Amino acid sequence: MQKLLFSIAIFLVHFFGVAQPNIILIESDDQSNVAVGAYRFGNIKTPNIDKIAESGVYFTNAYNMGCWSPAVCIPSRTMLFNGTFLWNASKITKKNVPGPSLTERLKTAGYETYVTGKWHALGKSPKATFDNYGTILPGQLKTYNSKDGHYTDIVGKESVAFIKMAAKRKKPFFLYTAFNAPHVPRQTEQKYYDMYPPKEVILPPSVKAGPLHPNIKYNYTSAPLNPKTMKNRYQQNNAMVTHMDDRIGDIISALKNNGLYENSIIVFMSDHGISFGENGVAGKVCLYDISAKAPLIIMGPGMPQNKKKKERIYLQDIYPTILELVGIDIPEYIEFNSLVPQIEDNTIVSPYSSIYLAMFNDQRAIVKDNYKLILYPQAKAAELYNLKLDPWETKNIITDKTKTPTLKKMGAAMLQWQKNTGDTLNLKYIYPNYFK
Repeated sequence: MQKLLFSIAIFLVHFFGVAQPNIILIESDDQSNVAVGAYRFGNIKTPNIDKIAESGVYFTNAYNMGCWSPAVCIPSRTMLFNGTFLWNASKITKKNVPGPSLTERLKTAGYETYVTGKWHALGKSPKATFDNYGTILPGQLKTYNSKDGHYTDIVGKESVAFIKMAAKRKKPFFLYTAFNAPHVPRQTEQKYYDMYPPKEVILPPSVKAGPLHPNIKYNYTSAPLNPKTMKNRYQQNNAMVTHMDDRIGDIISALKNNGLYENSIIVFMSDHGISFGENGVAGKVCLYDISAKAPLIIMGPGMPQNKKKKERIYLQDIYPTILELVGIDIPEYIEFNSLVPQIEDNTIVSPYSSIYLAMFNDQRAIVKDNYKLILYPQAKAAELYNLKLDPWETKNIITDKTKTPTLKKMGAAMLQWQKNTGDTLNLKYIYPNYFK
């Protein structure tokens, strides 16, 4: 029945323009899957984000493709709004864009657009692409506390104010609410810190005392890695997330109070995750799942409810997904894939036979058939993990000779991705045993 309702909703939008839904895209910064209650880890409190998951579909294996900058959010958000893969996105400037951004396409389709919060993407400025805007914040705040209040509260209040204004009009709207939270500096009210006493913080099993990862360039701590320090960071991070979740609750309430909730698509996502000691890393410039993956949750008219999807996809697939949901043709140059088939039908597999990940020229990874191969070309090092048996990536099985066929298969997939994405790094020369 849910599949039928969803199909009908899309059909009506596509062919009759009936009840074109509003779109609310809420994005956080540096938030891993473990920092969402619906993803079932630890004691994080996110009741409002969880409500979105319970009312829709949530993807547990949504990846950010990688970065060319230590500020990983820039590549992630540039890919999100422009729809192109990593290396094509890296070439984008204000004057060199592949085509209209997500915002501009929605404007052309009759949507009123509004942005508040963080903007950290290449291409045109938000003031040049959105109809309306609130407080535009930089990628890195010096402090969350301003003369007008905490920036998490400001972004939440501005979102609510826009919803109230939009409710008085008959025009559909696109609201982009971009929280800086839980990115550093992790400043919030004491009541939120008090919810997470460090002694009660649960660390993933991949957090261990000892040396930092030798092949990760950007680590935001000094060696040796201290689990006690990481517990404090988890406490601060969780506090920031719960504060943000309260403001998300205000946004949901505003939609309901103004009669807009039933005809709104709500997306919650983050730009990428972050490591707090997992795998010897304290940062986000790495390709372990804790950092490479982030939450992606979507609900809307006719969609299935409380559906957990394990397909491996990309976070930026949400761009073409939104276009299809509201009946806008997806242009050919968009390289990411719509997730509508996966949302509509549980039997549809991921549009990707493998997941390609890359950071600068010092990290590459491929995920295929529940295995992940991570390469560190500058160090000529490699790691192989069985993600089904070892989801926290704690046991490197690269020396297991029985995995040679697996490595060959993954090497072939990597070469194909390099060809498709314009990745010129010569991995065959560095790793002759993995590549034909």
